[in-house]
Amino acid sequence: MQDAYTNIFYDVVQESKGKYGYDLPEHIEAYVVMLLASYVDRPNFLPEETFAHAYLKLSRPADYSAKELGDTCLFVTGVFPAYGSKHGINRKYYQDIGSSSYEIVSEVLNPDLFIPLSKHFAFVSDFIEITISSSKQKHSSLFR
Repeated sequence: MQDAYTNIFYDVVQESKGKYGYDLPEHIEAYVVMLLASYVDRPNFLPEETFAHAYLKLSRPADYSAKELGDTCLFVTGVFPAYGSKHGINRKYYQDIGSSSYEIVSEVLNPDLFIPLSKHFAFVSDFIEITISSSKQKHSSLFR
């Protein structure tokens, strides 16, 4: 099923790029597609504790948990932009944690990918939000 999700998200990302005039570097675009496809069937993707606690537990040099936290923050802020608002926590809080997590992981893993993701986290998050919101009607079976 993963391949089907990847194909659908690839198409949705291409549609959004064309519709809104966004141009993402190919490696960022591929990462966004794979991230979205990998989270579709993951019901337990949130940190076991709070996002802040997960961030404070990150080690240096970084391990894989920094990437996972960055990914979770990117997914949450893109797909569920109002997440945390009922508790008075704004989207930027999660974007900052995600951006910092990617910055940490870039020290040990693929800096060509994670440095731009860190620096442009809010833009990529906004792109995901636009992509998901514009495609919910077309591919509603993904978002049940």
